[in-house]
Amino acid sequence: MTMEVMAGYNVIVLTEKATDSRAVLCPERGGILIQLTLHGKDILYLQEETFADPAKNIRGGNPVLFPICGPLPNNEYQLNGHTYTMRQHGFARNKAWKVIDQASNWATLHLQDDEESFKQYPFHFSLEFTYKLEDGKLSIYQTYKNLSSETMPFYAGFHPYFNANHSNSRYEIPATQYVDNEDGITKKYEENLKDLPIQDAKNFSPVSEGISRLSNNQDTIEVEYSNDFTTIVVWSERPDQYVCLEPWMALPGGFEQMEGVVRLPAHEELQAKCSISIKLG
Repeated sequence: MTMEVMAGYNVIVLTEKATDSRAVLCPERGGILIQLTLHGKDILYLQEETFADPAKNIRGGNPVLFPICGPLPNNEYQLNGHTYTMRQHGFARNKAWKVIDQASNWATLHLQDDEESFKQYPFHFSLEFTYKLEDGKLSIYQTYKNLSSETMPFYAGFHPYFNANHSNSRYEIPATQYVDNEDGITKKYEENLKDLPIQDAKNFSPVSEGISRLSNNQDTIEVEYSNDFTTIVVWSERPDQYVCLEPWMALPGGFEQMEGVVRLPAHEELQAKCSISIKLG
């Protein structure tokens, strides 16, 4: 592991020379994976101006989503008779994470609740994510700890932006239906996804297997995820430049929904895993 400076931020560079693989993390910008090269291939898209400006949400890399994925109705949710406000995708992507351990090909980042987070989400928690390059694959080992004395609801996820052209892509998503954000209707997954507009997200749920694929220009990106993740979201604001293939633990909507929301008992932890790999054409 080495340290570099990128757009004024200290970043961590993980390397695996044997596979020509490299991962760049920025702890102070939400613990984000900002660049990823596997087997010499740059995989992640990045709008650098959004990374450089702390007032903007980063368009690119692989943002961390916690304690929610997607939006809440009116950016609000109800819990134990109280109304709380939280922006889309939660607050973890806007927090500074700490590096607590590292080596040349891996690093462990940590986030803990603070006074600001408690106003939005009334729980004490700890997140530890280990990013590891191994055999040309990047794995993210996640530990979610409930430090509160009551059950803690959450549904976490990731938001990877892959270099791809949607209209030239092939998708393999193990689901039979999706919720179309364009009209909110649940539809059968029958047509070729590349023929559908994705500026309004397509939320595939439930998924029946722990792997989804995106093929573009003969290369195939594989996103693997533990069974904690029930949903794959496909979205892009610029579908000719990138495609987001996002593993989420639940559909968006709030903590009152039953499907997929993790309800972690007091003082317990959940371990989950996601991986990104590529098969070159």
